[in-house]
Amino acid sequence: MLNAEFSDLPDIIDDILNGQYKDVINKLLIFIKPIKNDDSLEEIIYNSSSEADVHLLWLCTGIASLLHFVQCNWTGPCTDKDIDWLKIKRDEALKDLSLHDGCNINVQKPELLYLSKKIFSNMNLQLKYRSCLWWLFRTILLHQHILDENSGILFEEVENLIMEINNLDILKEDPLCKLLFNLETARFYLYYRRIQNSEEHLECAQRIASLRLNLEGAMGKRTRYQQEEKAQLYLNIEMDKDIFPSINCEHVPKSVNLNDELRLEHIEFSDYKEEIKLGAVEEAIILAKYVQLQLCQPKHKLTDEEIRPYLIKVVENTKNWSLKMTSLYYRCLLESDDKRTVERSMMQAESLLKDYNDIKAPVARRMDLFFASGMKPIWILEEKWANIMFSLGLVKGALEVFTKLGLWENVITCYNTLNLKHKAAEIIKQEISKKSTVKLWCLLGDATGDVNNYEKAWKLSEEKSSRVQRHWGFHYFAKKDYAEAVLHLKLSAELNNIQELVWFRLGYAALQIEDWKLAAMAYRQYCTLEQSTFEAWNNLANAYIKLGDKSRAWKSLQDAIKCNYDRWEVWDNLMVVSIDLGYFSEVIRCYHRILDLKSSHLDVEVLQILTNAIINNINDVEGNPTSRLLSNSLELFGRITSNVVNNPDIWRMYAQLVILRKTDIDEEKAAQYLQQAYRFATSNPKWYHSEDTTLNVLELCCNLAQAYLYCATNVGIVKKRKMLGSAKLSLQGVVKKIKEQEWNNTNIIEQLMKIEEYLTTITNELEQIKPT
Repeated sequence: MLNAEFSDLPDIIDDILNGQYKDVINKLLIFIKPIKNDDSLEEIIYNSSSEADVHLLWLCTGIASLLHFVQCNWTGPCTDKDIDWLKIKRDEALKDLSLHDGCNINVQKPELLYLSKKIFSNMNLQLKYRSCLWWLFRTILLHQHILDENSGILFEEVENLIMEINNLDILKEDPLCKLLFNLETARFYLYYRRIQNSEEHLECAQRIASLRLNLEGAMGKRTRYQQEEKAQLYLNIEMDKDIFPSINCEHVPKSVNLNDELRLEHIEFSDYKEEIKLGAVEEAIILAKYVQLQLCQPKHKLTDEEIRPYLIKVVENTKNWSLKMTSLYYRCLLESDDKRTVERSMMQAESLLKDYNDIKAPVARRMDLFFASGMKPIWILEEKWANIMFSLGLVKGALEVFTKLGLWENVITCYNTLNLKHKAAEIIKQEISKKSTVKLWCLLGDATGDVNNYEKAWKLSEEKSSRVQRHWGFHYFAKKDYAEAVLHLKLSAELNNIQELVWFRLGYAALQIEDWKLAAMAYRQYCTLEQSTFEAWNNLANAYIKLGDKSRAWKSLQDAIKCNYDRWEVWDNLMVVSIDLGYFSEVIRCYHRILDLKSSHLDVEVLQILTNAIINNINDVEGNPTSRLLSNSLELFGRITSNVVNNPDIWRMYAQLVILRKTDIDEEKAAQYLQQAYRFATSNPKWYHSEDTTLNVLELCCNLAQAYLYCATNVGIVKKRKMLGSAKLSLQGVVKKIKEQEWNNTNIIEQLMKIEEYLTTITNELEQIKPT
């Protein structure tokens, strides 16, 4: 019986290749008894897969089920017809796939994904067909896409699978398979924003394809009335081998024209650039590279301009359905924030939605390179379309789409914009009356501020939902009840450890209640997930400082300035930690950068430590003598004194450093700088009323007297008389003011005696050179 029916397998494989997925799934009924509601799919698969003849049939069924699921939720055209024998497992599938936080309400036919996951998870099939692991990898990634929350459980499962799949013979024997797997793995890491991991796999894919991508400039025009050509970026592509084979699709989604009165549709280069012919595989690499570059750099218009050539290359050239759909979606995202392109962005999103339902493109052609394309589920495209409408003021149209998609947060925003705030809570209660879900109770809690709703959601989730604890924690966070917020946010993070915003707010809340250890742990976890937020690195450094771990604080601040080079506060923090740890060259670099950003900045304490280190020639943290930084420090002081001219401490330190060069000119400069210090120190008419300022002035006068006496030894009579005369006047004025106060302070009296001795010496010197 089995052998007779098994002859249908070539036809089954043809059905898969032709997109007849439903037919393949229904043929499975020939081999298994009709499934009842209480039957276990896992047991059915396990029991029947022990028979060698049906291994391939199960594998084909799993593939057909997964691809049919993709058709219904990603590529289209969607079919309303269900697979009757499988439909009874829908509720079971949703419960199993939800992972306690709920699947997206827009997902169609989740039982297909459920079936394929059960099939590919079967150990007998995995041993018989090792490619089953690769299909399981794809299945779990799609599972993540249908969840409202990123799942740490699924992330770990996929990472373990990646290690197993890397050892498969097919990857060692077939370069195309190895390339595609690395590309799909890069896409997996990009979804979770693991930039470094994605880059490694993307570089491997590029190497296999011998593809070199370089941004270059060429003269051209980008506006209709541009008279003078300017340098424009384009993507220069080089390859050392033939392209990988691919199948073109005749009916790919159309690009909507810009129709702008100013901007050209395409950049017009003056010199024609002969473009290398690419296949769909190479285009998929370029598109993934675009996403990777977008994620690894701060969001900025300049960044968009730099990476746009990667995207445009795919948009304008690809004949692959999934890549065309995905690249046009990315262009919608890119253009939705620009007033000149936002209308094209909205029309393009609407056009893509029509392409999803259009039956011209064959189902099978839509699947080509789907898993390497990074294509989003259809409801994500609809959400983007509604967001663009909302940004253009088409609130009612956006509200209609948001309501259809069950995006209740956006629905609330729309009602608030329409001044119908009362409708927000009403519509959520209305939805709860239809079907009570964890998400809806959380949103009702957000809308009403009643924590009882979070408690109901928590019980409904069997006390396993990270979403509930997140909403609950954010509720208290908004009220600045940080102690209570910490309790809920910490539990949410324990239930799901890849929630960036939860870790970020947990870190901040922990800082507020002075739980430095928890703050450091939370920000460390956040920075593992999201490495481009300078506030997180900065706050992590502050937590380390509070814990007394300045070495780790220094490293964190180095990462902070990589994320945001233009925040002087971060540079200031790095400078302070650097001076404590003995990174003296870094102190000078930080100070210069601060001056670049805010023109004037004064930190006497840091400069004094730096000056003392150079004077005493102590070794820095790396064991290098600090005297080597004398020239750099003088350059810094010259820059500081050009903006801050009235601080005596700065001029005194400047003089101390200048004199280290030990030349006649520098000794004279030192005397001039000390004279400046003296002038500003005594500019306050009440300077001699304070012990600290009095001692400071006395010390300055000692240094000034020494400097002038030294400089006066090797100069002409006229210049010497001028120098000593200036010193005498300065010292006499100070002695007179201090004696008026009748100080009892021993230090002041001793310093005053020294000044009087210097004054006597200077007076005697002047007597000897007095003009006759």
